[in-house]
Amino acid sequence: MRGVWWFAVGGLGLMTGLSGVAQLAPVTVTATPLSPTAPEKNGPPLVFYTGEGQFEIIATEARAAQQALIMANSVWRALAKPMGLPVAGFSSAVAVRLVPEKDWTDPAFFTVVAEPGGLVGVRICWSDKLDGRIMRRALVQAVLLRQAVAWHGAKNGLTVPLWLEQACAALGEVRDRPAMLDAMQQESAQLAPPRLEELLKWERGQAEERGWVLASYWLFQHLQDESGDMPRWARSVRAILGGADPMKALQDNYGTAWKDADSRELWWQVGFHNERLTSTVPLMSMEETRNWLADRCRWLAIKNGREQVLALDDLWTFRKESWIKTGMVERSQQLQNQLPRLHPFYKNAAISMGRMYQAAGKGAAEEFKAAKLALSQDATDGRELEAASGAALDELEARK
Repeated sequence: MRGVWWFAVGGLGLMTGLSGVAQLAPVTVTATPLSPTAPEKNGPPLVFYTGEGQFEIIATEARAAQQALIMANSVWRALAKPMGLPVAGFSSAVAVRLVPEKDWTDPAFFTVVAEPGGLVGVRICWSDKLDGRIMRRALVQAVLLRQAVAWHGAKNGLTVPLWLEQACAALGEVRDRPAMLDAMQQESAQLAPPRLEELLKWERGQAEERGWVLASYWLFQHLQDESGDMPRWARSVRAILGGADPMKALQDNYGTAWKDADSRELWWQVGFHNERLTSTVPLMSMEETRNWLADRCRWLAIKNGREQVLALDDLWTFRKESWIKTGMVERSQQLQNQLPRLHPFYKNAAISMGRMYQAAGKGAAEEFKAAKLALSQDATDGRELEAASGAALDELEARK
């Protein structure tokens, strides 16, 4: 079978392996001055993209851009399927501007705006102490509004309901940290869900009680499960983002599941408890696993104002820099958290990647070299297994 390279000799370093085509991986994961001695200073804005038509990150600090890029990528991947985000991206990316706290004047931590021409932007008050949940919600709200614009145009009345924003933010957290699902299920066992109409019409400015946040997530899952093979969910969420009355949108698409208001409420209450008892975090597909691992192995730095991909040998060279050390610890934790969700064909690659980062952190040169070679082989093995399974399925299909 055809082998797949992980690394290449040359200035750009990282090659395909998991993601498929050299330098086409759309996600910028790390943005930092390359020189190990150069201090980070605020200068002209830095601009990065998670992918064409996805998020455009504008920041004056590389550290801020790095964290926003990781979070933006997480948000896009979590919402791509359930919210029907375009595979090729939007015609214009969501502009994310990270404003230093000293320059921030708004009372809220972030603001999301849709301009008359359809452009959507979000401004976020940035500081080292910014809660990641706030950044996640800002990005979620912005991309949902961008989807509303894509579906309905830049018209008055577009809305991103609070329950949907909370549900999508929770979905991203669960995808990033699967153990969160167990904690949410345990919390929900002690809570009574709010009435369906009250939850759907939950407005910003009201108290954001934890029970309502959890109920939003279970409603999100329940509506998708009840949709089955029918486009009920897609039609409902499209109408709601367009400004339709949420109760009418549900009635139009799910109304056959109940006969009156009481049976509708029972339908929701039963769905709430069913979801909290049975929901599981889905296993990633082979492609999703490859892309996720490729992101965790891709490092970018800024050199002379331009992006440069770091080869893993460069990663070893700069392993003592604080941003490298912090990044390797974070990625090692992400690998550990996501291991149960990764496709079996690529679990060995994930384990080798974790070993490589741990060896770099310890300064163990031989362990780093061995883990890097193992990662290359494990990635190739995974692609060969994927190709073999695909060929076997094609052969079975041809026999029908």
